[in-house]
Amino acid sequence: MNKSRLLKDVLKFRYRHSKAATFLLRNENLLPVAQSVLSVMNKSKESSLPDNFQLLKGAKGDRVVFRVKPSQFNEDSFVVKVCPVFRFKHRLKYLLMKTCTLGFSEAANLIIAASRGLNVPKVYGYSSIYDSFRLTKMTVVILEDLSGYISVDELLKLNRGDEQKCAEILSRTIPVFVDLYNAKCNNIEINLHAVMLGDKGSNPDAFVLDFENAKFHNNRSSEILIFEAASFVKWTPYLLTKQLIDDWLAKLLDAIKVEDNTIRKKMIERFNYYCITKLHRKHRRKIYGDIV
Repeated sequence: MNKSRLLKDVLKFRYRHSKAATFLLRNENLLPVAQSVLSVMNKSKESSLPDNFQLLKGAKGDRVVFRVKPSQFNEDSFVVKVCPVFRFKHRLKYLLMKTCTLGFSEAANLIIAASRGLNVPKVYGYSSIYDSFRLTKMTVVILEDLSGYISVDELLKLNRGDEQKCAEILSRTIPVFVDLYNAKCNNIEINLHAVMLGDKGSNPDAFVLDFENAKFHNNRSSEILIFEAASFVKWTPYLLTKQLIDDWLAKLLDAIKVEDNTIRKKMIERFNYYCITKLHRKHRRKIYGDIV
């Protein structure tokens, strides 16, 4: 799939600010968002931001995430990810590997994920910002603001010590993994921060984030599912007891209808392996395994 064509098919409105900046937007109504973003491109300290910007994550020298309202009269807000490319050699590499680097792949992968039935933030815009050599020095992704949702990590911390409540929170994440499984997606960045849950009654109840390094396949894979499930819970032993994790995994296997005890035992063994094994990103991306 040509990801450049995919972005242009979905983000149909082209806004050329200058030779150094062109935005692809869903529609013309998003022009004020793009213009607001351009006005703060080199500002990463909260004290230097205008009132309609809120710094959510990051600092100078790193990826920066903002919440922005285009104007005081507009109720809608958006999340903006800014990904700088500082080193010249990295800018050259980005030129050669654009389709799998930085914000470009995040925007494209989120669009693919949505088309496969996953609840992900809607992509509203994308831009490459160029230097004087026409090399990308920064990418910008404009996303749906999930302000009414809270990460699983935060919810578990708020309910630490209440096993029944924590079990309920974990149970609400099971549809996320079933959807990832059915979407044939390997999201290697999934963790307790990457799944967002809404207030009771929210529709949808859960969103999944961070698709920069995700891969999509043509068939479902139980190995990928087990890898993702282990990645989700492995780094937070202080929040989750082994019993909570075991019960959650059992419910997940029930949800995808793994009834054969031999297969079930093998999947639990693989889960335990991934829980104690640290893999390099390139190995996480290559995981595929048997098809179920």
